[in-house]
Amino acid sequence: MVDDQTACAIDTADRRTFDNKPHFIQQPPHFHETRFMHHALTTLLKAHGRARLRRLTLAFSTPRRTLLSLLIVFLAVVWTGQTVASMLMREPSPPEVFRNWLAAVLAGWTVWHVLRVAWKRPETAIEWSAAEEAQIVAGPFSAREQLVYRFLVILTATLPKALLTILILWPDLSWVSPIGLVAALVGLELFRMLMDVATCCLSRRGYQSYRLAVFGAAIAAAVFFPLEATVRNPDAAAGSTAQLQMNPATVIVSSLLSNPAVKPIAFPFLRAAEFIAGQGSRAALAVTFFAMIATLATMAMTIIALESAWRRQQIRSERELWRLSAGSSNSARPMAAADGRLPRVPWCGPVMWRQWRRVLQYKGSLLISMAIPALLMSPAALSIPDASTAFGFVLASTLFYTFVLLPEAIKFDFRLDSDHMVQLKLLPMTAARITIGQLATPVVLGSLFQVVVLSAVGFYRSVDPLLVVVGLALCLPLTVLFVALDNLVFLLYPHRPTQEGFEAFLRTILKFTGKMLLITLFLLSLVAWAPAAAAIASALPFHASVASVFVPGVIAGIVALALAATACVTSAFRRFDPSLHGLA
Repeated sequence: MVDDQTACAIDTADRRTFDNKPHFIQQPPHFHETRFMHHALTTLLKAHGRARLRRLTLAFSTPRRTLLSLLIVFLAVVWTGQTVASMLMREPSPPEVFRNWLAAVLAGWTVWHVLRVAWKRPETAIEWSAAEEAQIVAGPFSAREQLVYRFLVILTATLPKALLTILILWPDLSWVSPIGLVAALVGLELFRMLMDVATCCLSRRGYQSYRLAVFGAAIAAAVFFPLEATVRNPDAAAGSTAQLQMNPATVIVSSLLSNPAVKPIAFPFLRAAEFIAGQGSRAALAVTFFAMIATLATMAMTIIALESAWRRQQIRSERELWRLSAGSSNSARPMAAADGRLPRVPWCGPVMWRQWRRVLQYKGSLLISMAIPALLMSPAALSIPDASTAFGFVLASTLFYTFVLLPEAIKFDFRLDSDHMVQLKLLPMTAARITIGQLATPVVLGSLFQVVVLSAVGFYRSVDPLLVVVGLALCLPLTVLFVALDNLVFLLYPHRPTQEGFEAFLRTILKFTGKMLLITLFLLSLVAWAPAAAAIASALPFHASVASVFVPGVIAGIVALALAATACVTSAFRRFDPSLHGLA
């Protein structure tokens, strides 16, 4: 028997032991703090590898999948084979040029990550998918183990990218280049994580100061370097690269890297580029290699420390909110609307309204993705003498951009709802209404982009208003067709937007090849329709021009294709089974 005093002492000792081990509840009894990573996470990584192999075998499970998979493999072999052969047969670049361009690319990606978090602060320090939040974040793993898992995922995703880069740059590489490329790509990913975590740790005033400093420096650099380049002596600016005057871009990169204001910033990138190119003695390469490894380790430890600080900051913020809500007299009232009513859904319908809520969250990146092509098209629109020719060039460029690149920036449709397909299937709505609601947002965004660009060019160059109306009449059904085709491919072969690796590479090859084939077929159909339209115009009892038959026929054909593509998307969604594609 144990008396009360002994029991009290045992209880006190147990409580002290519990207080000294804050992770006792979170970790299972067999957990050891000295372990590099929990064995469950190692098992999960192995399961992910087996799942990728199983997904590849699933691509040959049905005749339709087998046919399309063989087509993908054939196109991948053709495109990759041509690219690899052209890269292997080309002459090596001059060592100085290769080093400067490689350093410029690495520095450019680094600056992009700095500008990216200054434009919009990430919502959370570490981005986790829904499955990772359920398996990793909610699991019995410490913060350090979660970050180690993230680092290993980054490493496995970097290896295929490094392999493709090696194939492209093969004539310029040496025996140490694969190690340097992997280290450089991993460093870029770690720097991206570091910027996300660091900006999340900043207070609101600190983040505003950071944005002001970054954009102020960007504006100052955009003003200073062009002025400095015009003032500087051209011979001194070229320096040892006088033989490269035939390539202005190379001269600009070399001049920029040799600028006294840029040299301290470009020094680590130049050393990394020299290591990747294998330039220098073995001792110098060994020193650079250990410096790169030390830099990666420093960034990883800094990310772990900052992520821990961010967690503590979140806990303090939640405690402060709880204290304020507990002390408020209105804490018992709901925090929704004052009268407790749900927000009104506008006329566009619940599905489209939900996608428009997403658009408001990414309005900054959308403006950039639409402003850049508009700026790239403006020189041609202003320099071509004939106004109609300039408008035709802008119209063709706008349609090409809308077909090839813009759908990836405005995929507020089925492609962004890969984790919500079950909820969409359970909605008390017909498949046609859900499909129209999903396609409406990207169609409206693409059409707004086209209306703004074409109207601005038509107004500035005084183009015939009828020509502008005809161009807009062509754009709207083509946008519906483009968006419907992308969603049809997704519903037939679904995937998550953040998926990377060899499958994403093959899918990209298939999509771009298919789009090029569709453009070719469209041009051939125009060639075939032109004489037919001329024959129809001459056979009409009243006088009609060829254009009055050709243009409505083209528009009617595009509208019919758009309606057929939308019907195919509706049918594919109706037959879609989330459980068969791992999206349930």
